[in-house]
Amino acid sequence: MFYVNEKIRDAYRVAQPEGRGNYIRLDQNENPDGVPQWLFDEAMKKVTPEFISIYPEETIPTTKYAHLIGLEKENVTLTVGSVVGMGYVIKTFGEAGKDILCVTPSFAMYEVYAKMVGMNVRQLSYNEDFTYDIETTLEAINENTGIVVLVNPNMPVGNVYSRDEIVRVIEKAKMENAIVIIDEAYYYFYDKTSIDMVKEYDNVFVLRTFSKMLSIPALRLGAVISTPANIKCVNNYKPPYTVNSIALLFAEAIVDNHDKLLAELNDQYKEGKEYVLKALADNGYETLPSEGCYVAIKPRFKTSREITDLLEENGILILCGKDGLTGWLRLTITHKKYMEIFMGKLLELDKA
Repeated sequence: MFYVNEKIRDAYRVAQPEGRGNYIRLDQNENPDGVPQWLFDEAMKKVTPEFISIYPEETIPTTKYAHLIGLEKENVTLTVGSVVGMGYVIKTFGEAGKDILCVTPSFAMYEVYAKMVGMNVRQLSYNEDFTYDIETTLEAINENTGIVVLVNPNMPVGNVYSRDEIVRVIEKAKMENAIVIIDEAYYYFYDKTSIDMVKEYDNVFVLRTFSKMLSIPALRLGAVISTPANIKCVNNYKPPYTVNSIALLFAEAIVDNHDKLLAELNDQYKEGKEYVLKALADNGYETLPSEGCYVAIKPRFKTSREITDLLEENGILILCGKDGLTGWLRLTITHKKYMEIFMGKLLELDKA
């Protein structure tokens, strides 16, 4: 029998849903309308047969993006979405037999990657009221800790970690020769970052994505941000030409028009969030506080599974909570027009 890595062979994976294009998609934290047409047109006008006949070139978009976030290109490597970036970090710096500390529920791929490199996954739980005590993480960091993960804001609950809490985790991890991954996939909805900490601490990695507020998940673009020495190691692992040229075009267009784009997208998001949270509260629904583009909702009459299935039958996709969010619905917050459609159907379907 030929060899197969047993950790990869035995990994538990769930296929991602497909066939979603004809639904109102409020399940995967996407912007259903995508980037504004003006930005799309600006980027796509450069796409010609000649343009796609050459291998991708990352230096200019990487440099522009690094300057946007106050760093140099040596601090950044672009990746095929932040999910691939986190894999690069874990595969490069994850040590077999060491622990990775993850709050649960959170993004599942940290556990998947960690197990593939032979790390032990230690799941740290929320309190019963869905608050999280940072002392839980601090107490769990010890001589066997290899990686600490802080998703900020955390998905799917939406809690955040203060700057003081993050610094305490970084310094405790550094004492044990552990790295800290700060996942800022939902940064633009919260607007507080730890990127500047890579200048002070050599054990910090920040992940960013262009899939959420920046609205180009189909192009798969993310970034790993750290010290030049750490990024050099990640680039030693990263294959060449992994980020495609059209994604890099959009990266440049987004950076070149960053303030204008963010003003437009953020206004749409805030209007939708204000509307849906008020509508849910006015109609007696319990929600969890969230700083991300999503909110957990407790159904009033039917089960979360029943409502999720009924909404899908009516052309609307949301997520049915599981694990730590069993019994809850998780809704992507986006434009007001979609929130109005969701609320109308929720009130119609969730009846005694």
